[in-house]
Amino acid sequence: MVPPGSRQALSDGPNNPSTGFGENILGEAAESDPVRLPDLATVFSRRASRLQALAPGHELEGFLRLIAALVTAQHAALANLPPGVLPGASEIAKAQLVHRAPLDPSFWRRDESWRVALSRILETIDVDVLPEPAREARAALGRASPADLEALADRYLGGNVAAGEAAQAIFVAAALQVAWTRMAALLDSADFATREVDGGQCPVCGSPPVSGLISPGGTKFGHRHLHCSLCAASWRYVRVRCVHCGSTDKVSFRNLAGTSYLRAECCEVCHGYSKVFYLDNARMLEPLADDLASLGLDVLVGEEGFSRVPNPFVLGVMEPSGS
Repeated sequence: MVPPGSRQALSDGPNNPSTGFGENILGEAAESDPVRLPDLATVFSRRASRLQALAPGHELEGFLRLIAALVTAQHAALANLPPGVLPGASEIAKAQLVHRAPLDPSFWRRDESWRVALSRILETIDVDVLPEPAREARAALGRASPADLEALADRYLGGNVAAGEAAQAIFVAAALQVAWTRMAALLDSADFATREVDGGQCPVCGSPPVSGLISPGGTKFGHRHLHCSLCAASWRYVRVRCVHCGSTDKVSFRNLAGTSYLRAECCEVCHGYSKVFYLDNARMLEPLADDLASLGLDVLVGEEGFSRVPNPFVLGVMEPSGS
């Protein structure tokens, strides 16, 4: 799944950032919305378009086209979903009181609308782009009982997916993304307007970020927003600070030759890392799509002993160290 060219040595040439500790942007935060809720009209369609643009000629072209078809089916699944249930003001206040995100899957129980989304994804996805294991997973999910589907969703959300069910879990992850993204988009943005986010987990649903984007503005160094892997919300997070443990002590950077728009922010304290994309260099970026198109960087930093929670769509391909 990972292109052979991705195992090239890390570049230390003049066009790439230093890997030294303690850049002078340490601790800079920007003046921008602390939390941004997703836009249902564009979140999946924009992601699918980016994947389709990235695919031609890419060493992972088949994989990117497969995920583009999956994301296209996610966009279609949004239409006319059952109403579902949202937390009210009292539930949100209760969650904040116990320092939990209001849509945390372990705090806010999902309703059956995610299974409707799954059914629509299975029905509408372009079967022609699916490899045989994905076709078998699609068929198995179509036969599964509601109880079995809920159990698989629990295992996915709990990080306990077995290798043999990874293909099915990718479809389940896609359906859960649809359900959680819709819930996040329908929350009142005023509930997050003044909330300062101090952690690397999504303040809307508590999930890990898929990557971070740095855009111009806020300070002369720009500002970083992390992007959620489940609900597609984004939140402002301090530059040069570990997403996993919050350390600002020994943070260094890695990147592939010729990719100045992308770096891996690596923490020498907890040995976690996160990806950072720079919009001033590549403005068409989409967090989840570009993360998938840069799996070679994951291989490189993984070989150095760093790890992160994998992108939901690479289950069974990229796993955290020690799993």
